Amino acid sequence: MRCNPAKGELSTEKKSAILVLILFLNLILISSQIILKNRQTLLQAVIANIVSPLQLTLQKASDFVGGELDRYVFLRNIFKKYQVLKRKNVDLRVENYALKRELRERRALEAPPRGFGPHRLVTVISVDVNYPYASVVVDHGTRSGLKEDDVVLNTEAELVGRIVTPLTPFSAHVRLITSPIGGTGACIESDMLEGLLQGENRAECHFHYLLSNRTVQPGARVITSGTDLIYPSYLPIGRVVKVRKDYLTQEITVRPFFVDKPLKKLVVLLHE
Repeated sequence: MRCNPAKGELSTEKKSAILVLILFLNLILISSQIILKNRQTLLQAVIANIVSPLQLTLQKASDFVGGELDRYVFLRNIFKKYQVLKRKNVDLRVENYALKRELRERRALEAPPRGFGPHRLVTVISVDVNYPYASVVVDHGTRSGLKEDDVVLNTEAELVGRIVTPLTPFSAHVRLITSPIGGTGACIESDMLEGLLQGENRAECHFHYLLSNRTVQPGARVITSGTDLIYPSYLPIGRVVKVRKDYLTQEITVRPFFVDKPLKKLVVLLHE
């Protein structure tokens, strides 16, 4: 009978594998007995060198994720505090305007001014792109206590316009002082020169019917006079940017303060 050589070859391979395994185990046992200068065994040092890059990567990833989460929570809290402080700032500006108006009118007339109740902070939700200086729509209406002819200011307590119809429970139209419809009783603050201020669907308004016998300088501050019986007196409107004199009258161009500031948040003064 002939012998099968495959069995002998398989047996030799098994012996070789067992021998390699024994040598590997001996190497591990020997390395575990070798103490290095840092009081670690050679086996521990090899494992540490293999594991430490992965551990370092995981630690950096964990630190990054933790830092981003802390930063997100921190910034979110800061934003909430900013919104609270911004609203308080608006309240203080409106209160400051009311106190100044009361002080001036008491000094001038020795009588208390017409008062306003609480104010409402609203957001502009629509602007007519064809006539951006005519009117805007805000996100509050009669449900929030808004009424026709309520005075509208920006967050700097400067005059923007007034509430007009159409007026719905959840929205209202604000006619800007730059609109050509209507007009605003105004005066030059420095010498109380009064006149009618009217818009032209542009970023500037014009005084009409002012006599040329009194000099007005560019840069003069313009405020409401209260003569139109809509806007209370002493509300800041804008500044004089151009003066052109005629034979008997003078044309004064005024740039309202609100046109150079973001028209997003507005303040509606609610009548008592």
